[in-house]
Amino acid sequence: MKTIEEIWKDTLELLQKRMSRSSFETWINGLTVQRFDAKKKTITINAENEFTRQWLETRLKQVLEDAMEETTGDRYAVSFAVKVKTHIRYSMERVPTRLDPQEEYQRENRALLHEVLDELKSLHHRLDYFEIELSNVKKEMKAVKRPTKVPRPPQ
Repeated sequence: MKTIEEIWKDTLELLQKRMSRSSFETWINGLTVQRFDAKKKTITINAENEFTRQWLETRLKQVLEDAMEETTGDRYAVSFAVKVKTHIRYSMERVPTRLDPQEEYQRENRALLHEVLDELKSLHHRLDYFEIELSNVKKEMKAVKRPTKVPRPPQ
């Protein structure tokens, strides 16, 4: 009888062979088993966050159930939970119930400033790209000695 660690490892290897590398790395790699019940044929898998949990639930649940069945020979009901990190759980206990209004205002301003900076970086990269393209077009235009005349169609 295989342990859950062996079953999960085999399931991950099977999925890695069947999925594109980017999909596997994005959605599957890093998942861990939270609960496994061989008698009830259930397995609960930890996701890093709520978005990932929802994505797995709606798009990859059947794929995971099929892979588990192929690995074990039994059909398991797969469910997902969000992994709660210990340091977050403990730090949440110490969060003040109300933030200082000035501190909250500064946080909002910093977040807005970061968004603006990210947008500026994106625009800067796009401008660099267009400057390179413009330079290429100018070079191509210089390479053409004389434009050819295209006759007008008769009217």
